[in-house]
Amino acid sequence: MNSGLLFWTAALVNLGVVCLAAVVGVRFAHRGEIARHRRAMKLGSWLVVAFLLSYVGKLAFLGREDRADWSALDLWVLRTHELFVLIMLVAGAVAWIQAGRLEGTRVVTRDARDPDADPKVVRLHHRAGWLAIASGVLGFVLAIGVLVGMYARAAGS
Repeated sequence: MNSGLLFWTAALVNLGVVCLAAVVGVRFAHRGEIARHRRAMKLGSWLVVAFLLSYVGKLAFLGREDRADWSALDLWVLRTHELFVLIMLVAGAVAWIQAGRLEGTRVVTRDARDPDADPKVVRLHHRAGWLAIASGVLGFVLAIGVLVGMYARAAGS
């Protein structure tokens, strides 16, 4: 296995764990376990940061993949995957910012003495979070297709 395939295989596993952490985090939020929700989402966020840093290192040491022999379908799957990942990053950042605006409110502390959260902030946090998770999962599914194609081309050469 070449180092590029090894990197992208690890990246796929990383994205799978990011998606799993997010889904588990949502389940915690639905059960009212906000501290566990926050920890799960922080784990997913740090894994995204770790990937981004490792990708910069990968570009520096291994360079970009040669896509000269990629089919139009392979490129379409890759670009769609990248679009979903971009949506995940932007929506995740919006959810993270809105989460900060919810600190100290009843929705987080579960203390009746604390102020109510602004319903618009709660709604935006939920919608952005769901968009980030849905995009991440779709990006993960497409990443499987991208990686399968990379393995097939490596086996054929």
